[in-house]
Amino acid sequence: MKLNQYTKVILGLIVLFITQASCSKILNLNPTDQIDEKDIFKSVESLERAVLGVYANWNLEYSLRIASVMSDECRLGLNNAGVSAAGQNLFRWNYSSEDNEIVEPWKNGYQVIDRVNRLLAGISHVPSNKEADKEKLDLLQGELLAIRAYQHFDLYRIYAASGTYNGQALAVPYVKKSNTNSQPSRPNTESFFSDFWHDMKEAETLLAGKDALANSRMGLLATYALHARAALYTLNYPEAEHYATAVIQKIPLASGQTFEKIWKDESNTELIFKLKRTNVSEIRPGDLFYNIGAERILFAPSLQLMSLYDEADDVRFNSYFEEDPNLADEGELTERIIKYQGSDSAPNRTDVKVFRTSEMYLIRAEAALQKNDQNSAENDINTLRRARIENYNNETFDNEEEVKAAIETERYKELAFEGHRYFDLKRWGKAINRSNLDVEPRYMFLSTNDKAYLIPIPQGEVLANPNIRPNNPGW
Repeated sequence: MKLNQYTKVILGLIVLFITQASCSKILNLNPTDQIDEKDIFKSVESLERAVLGVYANWNLEYSLRIASVMSDECRLGLNNAGVSAAGQNLFRWNYSSEDNEIVEPWKNGYQVIDRVNRLLAGISHVPSNKEADKEKLDLLQGELLAIRAYQHFDLYRIYAASGTYNGQALAVPYVKKSNTNSQPSRPNTESFFSDFWHDMKEAETLLAGKDALANSRMGLLATYALHARAALYTLNYPEAEHYATAVIQKIPLASGQTFEKIWKDESNTELIFKLKRTNVSEIRPGDLFYNIGAERILFAPSLQLMSLYDEADDVRFNSYFEEDPNLADEGELTERIIKYQGSDSAPNRTDVKVFRTSEMYLIRAEAALQKNDQNSAENDINTLRRARIENYNNETFDNEEEVKAAIETERYKELAFEGHRYFDLKRWGKAINRSNLDVEPRYMFLSTNDKAYLIPIPQGEVLANPNIRPNNPGW
C-alpha cells in the first residue's frame, strides 16, 4: 500500500533481527508481497521467532519524542546545534511535514503494522496437530492483534485531525492487510475505532485463559492496559475504569527504592509492558535527550516540571532528574534528564516502559471523576502519592475542579518523558503553556488553533497517495 515510500521499504528488507532473551538470530524475508511459508510458517516455533522479531524494530521512542519535545516537559540544550542538533524545529513549533521527527513515527508505525499483517495472513498455514500447538497459535494471534491495535492507536494519537475526541474527524488508515500498492484514505475517527475495538476484542478473547506472556510482550494484561487507555481517550469512562482495575488487581505499585530500580532496569515492579533495548537497538530512549557521540545535552527537564516535586521526599525527583553545577563549566544547563540514562557500559540504554500500574491509577481516577465519583478519584490520587512521597498525608479536596487539576498535575509528574504529555494536552483541548524560565517568549504559548498544534501527515505520504488528503488543518 502507499503508506508509501515508507511501507515499500519492507519489500527491500533482507533481514529481520529476532531478539529473544540474550540471543540474536536472523530471519530472512524474501522481498516479495508474500512471506515464504517454508521460512516462517513451517512450525509454531519458527512463527514465534518471527513474532519476536516484530518487537526488535518497534521504535516507540519516536512518539515519545513528540510527546516530550512538543510540550512543556523540556528545555532546549544550550549545545543542541549544528550537525549534532536534534528536535529543534519540533521544540520551537516551526517544523515541516518533511522533518524526520514527523516522518519517523509514521514510517516505523506502518512498517510494524505491515510485519504483523504478513504474519497474521499466514498463521492459518502453521501445522498444529497438537492441542498445545493450537493454544500457542491462538496466543500468538492474539499477541499480533494486540500489537496491531496498539500501533494504530499510537498513530492516531500523533496524526489525527482533532486533538479532542470527535467521531467525525479524520483519523489515520487502519490497515489490516499487507498490500504495498493500495492507496487508503483516512477514515473518520468513529470508523477507525470500530476496527480498533474489533482487533481488541479478538485479541482479548484469544489471550484469555492462556499462559501469561513476559512483560516484554503484548500479553493479556498489556492488552487490558491498552483498552483502559483507549477507552479514556474515547470518553468511555466505565470501560476505562473497569480495565484499569483489572490490571491494578494483578500488578501492584512500586514504592521507595524499588521505584528507582525500575529506571535502571533492575526491577520489573509495576511494569505491565516494556520494549526491550539492547546495545544493537536502532534507537534507545536516552538518545532523545543526550547525544553520546557529541557529548551534548539535547534536551534538559523544564524548570516548570521540576518545581512540582518535593525534592526531599518524592522518589521521582532523583529518579528522573540530576542537578550538576559542574555542567555549567561545559556550557550546559545544570539539570539533566536521567530517567533513561542507562549505565556506564550501556549509556542511554534502558527499556521503554510502555505501560505501568501508576498510569492505570491515573486512568481510573480520571474516569471515576468523569462519572462524578469524586471519592474514588481522590483515593486513587492519594494511593499513588503515598507510593511516591515519603511521609505523605492524604489530601482532601473541596470540589471536583480541584480533583481534576490534581489528576492532570499528577499525570504530568508521574508520566514525564514516557510519551504522554503532548497527547494529554491535546485530548483535554488545552494549549501548550511553557514557563518564561524555560523558553524565550515566542516559544511559551501554542494555541489549539495554531497550525503547529496538530502534527501533519508526512509530506511524502501526501504526495504519493492522493487519497490520504486532506492533511490536518493548516497543512
